[in-house]
Amino acid sequence: AFVAARAFVQGLGVAGDVVRKVAQVPLGPECTRAVMKLAYCAPCLGVPGARPCPDYCRNVLKGCLANQADLDAEWRNLLDSMVLITDKFWGPSGAESVIGNVHLWLAEAINALQDNKDILTAKVIQGCGNPKVNPQGSGPEEKRHPGKLVLQEKPPTGALEKLVSEAKVQLRDAQDFWISLPGVLCSEKLAMSSASDDRCWNGMAKGRYLPEVMGDGLANQINNPEVEVDITKPDMTVRQQIMQLKVMTNRLRGAYSGNDVDFQDASDDSSGSGSGDSCPDDLCDRRVSKKSSNSRTTLTHALPGLSEREGQKTAAASCPQPCVSLLLLLLTLVLSAASPTWR
Repeated sequence: AFVAARAFVQGLGVAGDVVRKVAQVPLGPECTRAVMKLAYCAPCLGVPGARPCPDYCRNVLKGCLANQADLDAEWRNLLDSMVLITDKFWGPSGAESVIGNVHLWLAEAINALQDNKDILTAKVIQGCGNPKVNPQGSGPEEKRHPGKLVLQEKPPTGALEKLVSEAKVQLRDAQDFWISLPGVLCSEKLAMSSASDDRCWNGMAKGRYLPEVMGDGLANQINNPEVEVDITKPDMTVRQQIMQLKVMTNRLRGAYSGNDVDFQDASDDSSGSGSGDSCPDDLCDRRVSKKSSNSRTTLTHALPGLSEREGQKTAAASCPQPCVSLLLLLLTLVLSAASPTWR
């Protein structure tokens, strides 16, 4: 549930970044000339009332926005994947239910720890040996009998469902954003004439525009009659954003299957590194079996405030004696769970 929600938010961020970066791509000199002719030549030639012909305007902007139109396929893939992953937000394993009931999961884990305290302690000692006792760590208040934690479930409020439903509508509306830009700009910014108007500005005079409308994308502009487009030189900024869309789409598809491509399980990195003796075989097997489940996937994150290199040094320094700290942590949790305060 957390992986799906996180990937969805990342997808929104990537989509916004792509729009912002592509909007900064400058117009070429040929496009600038064609737009000036489209918007200003009619008044200069004494026909100020003639608005641009629809097909003439579309040809000019299809040539100017040819690179941007090539975003269409990957843009649609991204938005389709974002709409699809919202299916993971609902039901008992959905994001809102899980996030709202994290306290129950913690209580369940502490109760299981209390019930299996002796077994877990024996296994840790068997695998790691007897730990050194901290003379200052025990006190009379820690010897109380641990009790069960009983917490109430919090039902979903429905706020997330409303937000995501609104987002899905907007995502579907934005699917044809890039290929619809020429038509939108012509109708809203350049005030083109109606399709049946024979007295529109066709680029040369007042009359019907005869050339056919070009297709979308760079490859279809080879015979554009209004803008000279070099189809052999695609814009690199746009191509980079196409790759960003592909990467984010793959991340969303992985998240739909429960895989987080950003944070990998630490046991994947430690295999074959000589650290396999840090836990008994039966405990390691249990960890592997948990990894195969899509629910409750255990992920390890970098410690807050540490750089990647510092985090690696800290982890390396703590690896030779992990069992003493583990046993003390288990005992501390068991003893402190006797009368917890939950909010």
